[in-house]
Formats: sequence, structure tokens, C-alpha cells
Amino acid sequence: MVANTLLEIYTLMFGWNMYEAIWDVLVGSGLALVPFIVAIISNFKDNYSTGEAAQTIRSMETTLLGMILVLMLCVLPYKGFSTQLSTVRYELGVPDCNAPSNISGTGNNVSPAYNSTFSDLSGWQVHKPVAWSFVEFLSTAITHTTIKSMTCVNNYEYMLMRISNVSIQSERLREEVQQFNEVCYQKAIARFRENPPTPELPANVTPWANIDWMGSHILLGYLDEYYEHPSAYMHRMEDKGFTRQTVMRQSDQVNEFGANPSCKEVWLGEESLGGGVNASLGLRHKLLNDIPMDEAGDILTDWKTWGFNVFTTTNVTEELKEDMILKLVLQNNAANLKSSTDVDMSNNFEAEQSLWRSVLDNIFDIANVGTSANEFLQANSIRQMFKIAGPMILVMLQMVIILAAPFVMLFGNYGLVSFFGLALTYFSLEFINAIWAAAYWFDNRILDMYGSQAGGFDEATNSLLISTVATSSILLLPMVWLSVMAYAGAGMLRGISGGGVAGGTAAGATGFSRGVGGAAAGGMAAARGAGRVASKMGGRSGRP
Repeated sequence: MVANTLLEIYTLMFGWNMYEAIWDVLVGSGLALVPFIVAIISNFKDNYSTGEAAQTIRSMETTLLGMILVLMLCVLPYKGFSTQLSTVRYELGVPDCNAPSNISGTGNNVSPAYNSTFSDLSGWQVHKPVAWSFVEFLSTAITHTTIKSMTCVNNYEYMLMRISNVSIQSERLREEVQQFNEVCYQKAIARFRENPPTPELPANVTPWANIDWMGSHILLGYLDEYYEHPSAYMHRMEDKGFTRQTVMRQSDQVNEFGANPSCKEVWLGEESLGGGVNASLGLRHKLLNDIPMDEAGDILTDWKTWGFNVFTTTNVTEELKEDMILKLVLQNNAANLKSSTDVDMSNNFEAEQSLWRSVLDNIFDIANVGTSANEFLQANSIRQMFKIAGPMILVMLQMVIILAAPFVMLFGNYGLVSFFGLALTYFSLEFINAIWAAAYWFDNRILDMYGSQAGGFDEATNSLLISTVATSSILLLPMVWLSVMAYAGAGMLRGISGGGVAGGTAAGATGFSRGVGGAAAGGMAAARGAGRVASKMGGRSGRP
């Protein structure tokens, strides 16, 4: 038995264990014999009036033989082969360029958390019908082959979700950020409005930079202005590691006591003014050190290795890579870092249109950028949670198919059409894993293309486009797939029943097939609307 996700290991074991228990109850109560009694009575009733005994016997023999074969192959658990956790193999193939291309193992050696949680399943031995073993093998083989045929892609969606989960944990650091926001950043923005810069940008200011965050190269880059203005300093910062330097620091000359570093020093550290070996670290360095590791590894290292490519098509400096992630982290934490100082960030400056204003409109387009990035990160996190939860819901739906199988076969008089309906529904749900893998591939390619084109989320149209496509793909594609399979499956079952393969059980089984197909489609749509491993419950945690 092969599982697509880690949770599927246990849902398959649980489902088949319950299947055996249900079948034992049906056999022990005698209900399992009802279809044979019904078949015999129906056969005599249909053929007795003709007066041909030979025809009656032949018809009954054919019907009973077909039912017995279906019962043996498709219903009765085969006791000659048992399945336990040590024999369940999981194979998690994911098209992620920065994760192992294939993760596999056995169900009794997954991870300490899984092994501990599902330890009560370690002694189980389950049995399943021969035909069901073939259905499971074929469904998994087709799904895995389809997924492995895809080229890999950088999982930018998961990278952004990891960043959206980063919060400033240290209360002391949060206070420093709030103080810097009020004393330095907000005042620099106000000064920017009163005394906007000339069109000539400093050498260290790139077009990617803008003034919508406190580490802006524009605010840092102008000498004697903004973060280096004579009044732009913070009082009594010796408790933050700064030292009094009356020779190099004008703010210390005008203040009688303590260390009073400029806003640029507070952000970059004392080394920005030539500080010594024990120079105090700046707020920028402290925030970078505060970015944690998660279950997938070092967030900052992964971002600087490949994640930054989502925002740019060129190779940028290490400093700019760090600025990108700092900007995202700060914007994502903005709701908890609000200042009591309200400054208009709308870009509606009270000035006549001029050359510098035209340049600023084109380069420093700051209108609602922080809000757009924050909302995009939150929306992306919700979509990622859908993709993690999707495969979990999917395997539970497949488990329900297994639990319903004994009753469906019983009520379908052990007809072959009933089994084909169940098998087709099971395969249709299984292949949704490949549908989601394709959606994951396209979502990240589109995110890469439009995110790098905009240099972030500065263009609201791109953010809306990315969100619309990604959200639609996780909901609409499975619905279209299930609808197509329901239509094709109904035609196939009608053809089988018309050929007389299943005797008189066609009508009931065809109705069941339509009902299960529709229920599966509706169930999946509802599950997605309420909400893969690839899934990242099943590849790398949180990755489809």
C-alpha cells in the first residue's frame, strides 16, 4: 500500500480496519446473504411464467456465478495478505526546486510526532479485497507519475507564508521599533513633505527603494537631511549600547548628558560613523538577528539564497536582499507597531507639479504599498493553509468511500457496476493531488512573473491578479475535474450495465455512482470554500 501524504498512511489503515469490522457485522447478522436470496427469488419470478425450467436454471447460475466472483474479488477481505504500518510505503514527490525531489519511507518510521500520535495503530493488521489493492495501486501510480512529470519550481508561496508568520518576539525590541518609528521615521516623513529631495538620487539609493518603510535608503541617503538632520536623534540611548561621542556627534555636543545618536546611527549602528570594536549594533541588525528559524530551516538564509527572486529578475546585493525581507516583516507587524503620531502617507503633497514631483511619482510610488503587502501576505497565508488542509480533507473523503463500500456492494446486489462506481470515485479523489500539484506549479510561476515585474506589491493590479488566479485554482480546478469524471463515469457505467455484465444491478449502481460523484464534488468545493502537504503535509511541511 502506497500513501501520497503522511496522514493518508493512517486514514488508509483506519479505513480498512473499519471495513473489516463492518463486513464482519454484515456476515454475522446474515445481511450479507440477502442479495443472493433476492437474486434467486427474482430469477424464479422473472422466468417461472415462461415454463422453461432450463432457462430459469441457466439464468440463475449465471447471476449467482457473477455475484460470487464479485464477492470474492471485490468485497471479501483477502486474509492471505495483511497490511501493517511497517509495510505501508509513502512516497511524496513534490515539484519543489529547494526540497528533496522525492521523500519516501515506511509508515512505522515517519517522525517522532507522527509515530507517537498514531502509536496505537502499530499493532494493527488489516486486510482488503484483491480488486481494491489493484485500484489503490493504479490510482497512486497514475497520480505519482503525473506529478513527477512536472518540472520543479521555487515555492515562493510557502516562502511568503513563512515570512508572514515572523513576529517580533522580544518586547524590548518591539519598544525600540516603536520609539524609532515615532522619534525618527514619522518625523522624517513629515520633513520629506516639507522639504522634498531633488531629482538627483544619492549613489546608494536604488529605484526599488522608497519611503514607505523605516529603513528607506532615501531617508538614509541624504546628508544633513531626514535621518541625519541636526534634530533627528534619539535621547539617552546608552542603555541600548551606544556611547557618548562629543567629538564625532553634534547631538552629544548640544546635550549635556548621555549618548544621543542620530537616527541613521540608531538604524545602522555606531559603525556608520566609524565606531570602534564594541560599537553598538543598529536596529536593522537586531531585527535581522530576530528573524527565527522554522520547521523548514533558516528563513533569512533561504530568502537570501532564492526567495528574493520573487521580487526581482536581477541579482541584487546582500544588503538589498536583507532590506526586502525586513520591509516585509515590519509591514506584516505594522498592526502591532502603531505609533501615536499620525502622519499622512497618501503621497498627496501640497506642492505644485514640477520636475522633482514627476520623478517622485514614478520612483517613490508609496500609495498604500504597506497595506497591499500586508494584505497580500495574509491572503497568501490563508491560501497556503487551504493547500495544507486540502489533502487532509481529501484522504478523509477517500476513507469514507472505503467505509461505505460494504454497504454499497450489499445494496447493489454485489454487482460489478457498483464496484466500478466506487473505484472511479476513489481514483477521481486521488488524482486531485495531481491537480493541486499543477495548480501549485502555475501559482508560483505566476507569482514569480508578476511579483518580480512589480518589484514587490507596489502595483495593486498585480496583487489582485495573483490572488484571483491562486484562489481560483485551488477551488475551481478540482471541481472541473470531478465534473468531467462524473460525466465520463456515468457513460462508462451505462455502457457496462447495457452489456449485461452486472445483471440486474445496473440501475441502482449507476444512481449510486452519480450520487457519490456529486457528493465528492460538492464536498470538496465546500471544504475548500471553508477553509494541500502537498502537500506540505506531505512533502516538506506546508509545501504542496
